[in-house]
Formats: sequence, C-alpha cells, structure tokens
Amino acid sequence: MLRITGLDHVGLTVTDMDRSLDFYRRLGLEVLRTSGPDESGIRSAVIKVGAQELNVFSRPDLVAGDWPEDAVGVHHFCLRVEAGSAGELVDGVRRAGLEIVRGPTPRRDGVSLFLADPDGVRVELQIFH
Repeated sequence: MLRITGLDHVGLTVTDMDRSLDFYRRLGLEVLRTSGPDESGIRSAVIKVGAQELNVFSRPDLVAGDWPEDAVGVHHFCLRVEAGSAGELVDGVRRAGLEIVRGPTPRRDGVSLFLADPDGVRVELQIFH
C-alpha cells in the first residue's frame, strides 16, 4: 500500500501570469520565484502558501475553456510519498493497478513520477530527500 504523507503543492495553468500573480499577491501570498518566458513563451512562478506551494504556469496560446492540454485551472498536484526508493514507489503504484504517465524523474529535492486521474488531472507522487 502507498503511504501518502501530505499535499506538497498544487499547480495551476493560467491565461495571464501577471494578472494571476497580482491576484495572489493581493491575497497576501509571497511570490518565491518566477521564470520565463522560455522559447515557447512559457512562464512559471512559485507562490508560498504556508508550508506548501502554488505553482503557476502560463503560455501565450492558452484560452479559458480549452481542453485538455490548454485547460485553465489545475495543472497538477503533488503528494508527498514515503518510500525507500524510486523502485519501491514504482512497485507500489503498479501494485495499486495504476499507470505511470511519466517518470521516475529526478528533482532538485527528490524523485517524482506522474499519474493521471480518470479525468486526466496530473497527479505527481514525490519522494523527498
């Protein structure tokens, strides 16, 4: 059985990064870092929400209401997982009968893999170092 230990962050896809950052700053949240635009026009930001984070993504061709890849709303959410290794995590996911969409992928602070819920929402499972 997987041992989920908490929610790490939520990722949102937005149509207008500046407007979104202004909104969250107005709520009193701190923007920790931003990046982009990259060669595709993609921008991202990390916003501190207590001990968790809100990851925000945008790109020039996003339009509200598009589905599924260009949808505005939840991009993904990440669950912290207690596991001894990436292999143990992969085995646990497979034993649960779930399909891995991407990963395991090394991160700056651990290893993660991605699943998709029945509606296609990306769910990141991450082991932290």
